[in-house]
Amino acid sequence: MFRILKGYFIQYKFILPETVKHTSYTYQKLFRALYGYTQAVNKSTGKNYKYHRKGVLSNMPYFRPGKNCVIIPEGSLQPLTSFFKTGKNPTHVWHVKGEWKAVYYMNEKKVELKEAVSALEGLVERTYTDTTKAKKRLSEELERAAKNEVDESYKSHLLSQAREICTHPWFSECHTASKKLSNFKANYDSLKKLTN
Repeated sequence: MFRILKGYFIQYKFILPETVKHTSYTYQKLFRALYGYTQAVNKSTGKNYKYHRKGVLSNMPYFRPGKNCVIIPEGSLQPLTSFFKTGKNPTHVWHVKGEWKAVYYMNEKKVELKEAVSALEGLVERTYTDTTKAKKRLSEELERAAKNEVDESYKSHLLSQAREICTHPWFSECHTASKKLSNFKANYDSLKKLTN
């Protein structure tokens, strides 16, 4: 079956003072604030850590059809437009937004099933638990919890995080079209049964 889902196409441009070069850290911070990033920290003791810093789009499915544009689901627009206006984001705490602004163009977009599946798989892949210092991928922890290998409070936390993904309208429309998404849903359903 060929399904079409609803979304928004957003094309944006950051405008900075002429004194700020495209290669400057300010540009990098803006894109990190938007998409999130992984920070690698190498200690002098030889230990290496990776920290996953969320961006405005981290908790929603999205895909990038080109440079400086993104397609997001209906209902996901507010955090993005708020960032463009205020600079508020989960990655960088700016006490003052700074001398930049964003202009954007928005249009409704019909999203094909395969595009939504890809966006949701990306969301599952980049979603980590947020209860431990060494963050672990939610999908892997959900699988462990579905096998009853974690304590009850942790199960509740994982269930809450997974619910946000599984109740997303795009997810309900297309999880059966992807093995990764079907497995995620099966583990979520198994965990729900264990906690009832």
